[in-house]
Amino acid sequence: MKLWDKGKNTDREIETFTVGDDYLTDQKLLLWDCIASIAHAMMLETKNIISENELKKIKSALLEIINLDKQGKFIIKQEHEDCHTEIENFLTEKLGETGKKIHTARSRNDQIMAALKLYMKNEIIETIGICLDLSEGLVFIGEKNNVIMPGYTHMR
Repeated sequence: MKLWDKGKNTDREIETFTVGDDYLTDQKLLLWDCIASIAHAMMLETKNIISENELKKIKSALLEIINLDKQGKFIIKQEHEDCHTEIENFLTEKLGETGKKIHTARSRNDQIMAALKLYMKNEIIETIGICLDLSEGLVFIGEKNNVIMPGYTHMR
């Protein structure tokens, strides 16, 4: 079920246009949305908004989503709207009212921004690692072949 569903049928062509390929990006955000949701659930428990038992259930279900995603079994499709909706649908189906509590004291924009920031930080760390590997490789090749690599500016 879509969060914005009001019981009226939406023209499939309009839905396809508005969603576009966003669902592919949402598949990449899934892990990070689950991690942010676990942190949020922990905060809810510390503020006595959810019980310790509810936290355990929510955390377990979110870890299940992460594991299913790693196995390629939690697929975000175009008709699902986005990963945030699919996560909530999974939690609600599995945990009932407890699953709905994951959005307490958190707007959808908060949820999206947390997932995007975590995803981007991870991508930056991976990119830095790749650049370091490249640098080490260039130094190794230079030392092995006793070659100094010239560095020309765009003016030469």
